[in-house]
Amino acid sequence: MKISQSSQLSIDTIAAAFAALGQPSRLKIVRLLLSAYPKGLPAGEIQKELSIAAPTLSHHLDKLRQVGIVTAEKDRQWSWYSVRSEALKSLIDFLFEECCTRNQVVEFDDSGDSPCNPGQSPCCD
Repeated sequence: MKISQSSQLSIDTIAAAFAALGQPSRLKIVRLLLSAYPKGLPAGEIQKELSIAAPTLSHHLDKLRQVGIVTAEKDRQWSWYSVRSEALKSLIDFLFEECCTRNQVVEFDDSGDSPCNPGQSPCCD
């Protein structure tokens, strides 16, 4: 299951992505890769920066790649990893999708002071 650019992702795909992010080392990897966005980093630099053993790092990167959060590209003998920003945006959009509907967790405010102001908030766009 991979996060695609489709706006209609299955709940299983979303859950798999959040499960992959639910591991501390993987969160550290994603944050580090975000700091190097959009170019990314070679695996060796990730390993050195986070002090993760090579086989363990390979496992974590593969898990993040399987769910579509990270991409890998070969450059001669190096593998460069980068975050797919659209995948992370899809996860955030999923969390905010219902924020202004149904039970109105975030109340709509016509004054413009509300975080739920259509046209001005990712929550309600």
